[in-house]
Amino acid sequence: MKSKEINVVHVITTIERGGAENAVLALAQEQVRRGYKVIVIPLKGNLELNNEFNLAGVTTDTSLIAHSFLNQVKIFRKKYKEDVIFHAHLPRSELLLRLCKAKYRYFVTRHNTEKFFPHAPNVVSRLLSRFVTSKSDTVIAISHAVLQFIIKSREISNKPQTTVIYYGYTRRCKNVQKKEQILALPHRTLRIGTISRLAPQKNLNLLIELGLQLKAMRQEFLIQIVGEGPDKSLLENRVREKGLENKILFLGKKSNVMPFLQELDFFVLTSNYEGFGLVLLEAMDATLPIIASCNSAIPEVLGENHLGLFKSGDSQSLFKILLGVLQIPSTYEEIMKLQSIRLDNFTMDNYFNAHHKLFASS
Repeated sequence: MKSKEINVVHVITTIERGGAENAVLALAQEQVRRGYKVIVIPLKGNLELNNEFNLAGVTTDTSLIAHSFLNQVKIFRKKYKEDVIFHAHLPRSELLLRLCKAKYRYFVTRHNTEKFFPHAPNVVSRLLSRFVTSKSDTVIAISHAVLQFIIKSREISNKPQTTVIYYGYTRRCKNVQKKEQILALPHRTLRIGTISRLAPQKNLNLLIELGLQLKAMRQEFLIQIVGEGPDKSLLENRVREKGLENKILFLGKKSNVMPFLQELDFFVLTSNYEGFGLVLLEAMDATLPIIASCNSAIPEVLGENHLGLFKSGDSQSLFKILLGVLQIPSTYEEIMKLQSIRLDNFTMDNYFNAHHKLFASS
């Protein structure tokens, strides 16, 4: 169903491929499909998702990328004077909108369970965060974990209203055959994978520990990691030191992750915290059993009773859960049944309609 035309300007720090960026792309695509006029403005980085935005009918304004932040503020103030709906994603974008559009109605989405200014003292991050949200109409958290974090850390004042809007997802896998119970046998190569930024938050050292444990029990395995990030050299060096360079592979970024996911036996998410974990929906779509850290928003997405949740940061717990899924057919079957149900909770209809309700009343 088409909605009346609403003009939305999404401001986001980058349009490089990542969880928040993919979520904004999905929202913008759906908004155009429903009759919105949408502009997306990245503030820095490469234009990795630019073609995908444009193919969906989204206008991307990349004119601010080559400028300093102060110049971006000046340019934005002159260029965007009309009373449209402004929507900020990620800290740099929030600060720009606060400095430029305090007299207009604008929305903020918080995508992470981390400080507004991660490398600053808590008091500085708190003051900046409260400053940028003080004039916003609504602060949208992508999970209850994110909302609880910003309230507990006092990074939001009582002025704006708050709401939780989960990411939406469009199924991409059609007629996927149900995977059979996997048996851990020495002659069978167990294929484990993840999609992750190579950064401390993701705690990918747990996958290296898992590799050592599988090697010790003489289980053939291959662990593959899709993604880039600042810890790449550090992780590769550790893999070499442990003699696992042929068993743990770093594949870089992939624009289409479905073929990769469909070749795996397990998807493992080792993060210390997640604002949501969009990759979990992709793994569910690929009918992959998921093993993931039990923290932050992860149980919200998978369900509190998901049998693949392991104690956060604990390599022994991860290994024990993996063995349980491998060796107990009922555990595997229960995980697959629950994931099939959970995926239906995160539809694009829900994602669009929740935003539309906010925007249509502005």
